[in-house]
Amino acid sequence: MPVDLPLKLLQLTGGGSAVNIQDLDAMGQIGLDYKLAELAERGVITIRDGILSMDGRQRLMLAEQLIHNGFDPKKISRSLRWQEFEDFTEHVLCENGFSTRKHFVFKSRTRRMEIDILAWNDTLILAVDCKHWLRGLSTGRMKEAAHAQLERAIALSRKPELLYRLKVKQPEGRSIIPAILALGELREPLIDGVPIVSVSKFLSFIYGVSPVDDAVRRVRVMNTQSHLTNPGTS
Repeated sequence: MPVDLPLKLLQLTGGGSAVNIQDLDAMGQIGLDYKLAELAERGVITIRDGILSMDGRQRLMLAEQLIHNGFDPKKISRSLRWQEFEDFTEHVLCENGFSTRKHFVFKSRTRRMEIDILAWNDTLILAVDCKHWLRGLSTGRMKEAAHAQLERAIALSRKPELLYRLKVKQPEGRSIIPAILALGELREPLIDGVPIVSVSKFLSFIYGVSPVDDAVRRVRVMNTQSHLTNPGTS
């Protein structure tokens, strides 16, 4: 299937817009019905009464498939919004038993910080940074992103009272795992212990990550009775 139609659908359905199938037919797409039926069967579009729509999950699924097929991520990223990544992340986490707080803002010792999605259940506390596009960035830039997310996790670990206010169950002594969600897959799934997770593998990540996995960087939440100035990391 030519990639021009899927990319066009990403462009046309941005912001929740629906598309009349007759308008697509007027563009002269050969075999349009077959192509749309194939996309609908794969679950990336919804067609009802001649109207095509795509929710955020479907748009990201289609974008990931295009990247997997070798299409330029830069072109795809122009058809997607930052908010779609954050909404998708929060939805997946909530649907799989996590409590979440989007755009969690707090003050560190020196400055204001923000975590795109803070999520927790009885086992894990995740600090997720939603990146619109990471593929093709230099190793140095990717390391900067990973280190920045680790810094946010460390700063939050020093403020257990904030986690208590969010009703995180017994946060003291637990660990925060910083992670980055990206549109495309990277050659390095871990950068200095910080997981870089593609959209297509996000579900398997949240079910597969272990709070005691030595390969994944974890930041221990400080005990309010502790006199230590730095939280433990591993």
